[in-house]
Amino acid sequence: MARDVLKSGTKNRATAVPAPPGGDVMRPDLDIIDPEPPRRRRRSFMVIGAVMVLAGAVGFAGLLSASGERTDVLALAHDVPAGSKIEAEDLRVVALPQDPGLKPVAAAKKTTIIGRRAATALTEGSLLTSRQLTGKGGLRPGEALVAVEVKRGMAPVDALRPGATVSLVTRPKEGEVVGKEQPELAEVGGRVVKVGAPSSSGDVVVQTAVRDADSGLVASDASAGRVAIVLKAGG
Repeated sequence: MARDVLKSGTKNRATAVPAPPGGDVMRPDLDIIDPEPPRRRRRSFMVIGAVMVLAGAVGFAGLLSASGERTDVLALAHDVPAGSKIEAEDLRVVALPQDPGLKPVAAAKKTTIIGRRAATALTEGSLLTSRQLTGKGGLRPGEALVAVEVKRGMAPVDALRPGATVSLVTRPKEGEVVGKEQPELAEVGGRVVKVGAPSSSGDVVVQTAVRDADSGLVASDASAGRVAIVLKAGG
């Protein structure tokens, strides 16, 4: 039995032919449908995939660019004891990603940092912040510098270091009546800026930073030789 079949993409109709001798039943006409080639579908998937890859690449490039934004800041190249002046060789410049949680001193301010004093002990490798610094005179805002001359035995001279936290204890004047409203000993908090060399009599001048409001009282009592210095724990 012969049957003509056309090429794909068209409907082909098989023509029934007379049955040969023998009694075979004639077959009805059948529609033969060739499947659509999947080329268009594959092309669509390829286009969508290419677009997704391109979008991912663009997003990754944006993240990489954002994470690459760095700023130059100051870090410690050496240990700097509390109260010591900061020299140029004590600082180095490092580049860090911008982070609002970190507030180190910008590298552009390096010249303004040199000559200032360390308010606390600075450790090599740590970032430098403005809170770790005092002014070039060793003072913070709201502080005043008072020279306190202490007699031998009235201060732990060997243990005093710049930056140490101390209490200035004032004895009452001779003949002064101590009442309930006035304590026998007045105590003012302070911070050591510089310790002088002992004199021949053993007296030592300690330059101390105190609150500006307390500076007059401390200076008056210190001039009368009535101030003792107590080193606080952790100072």
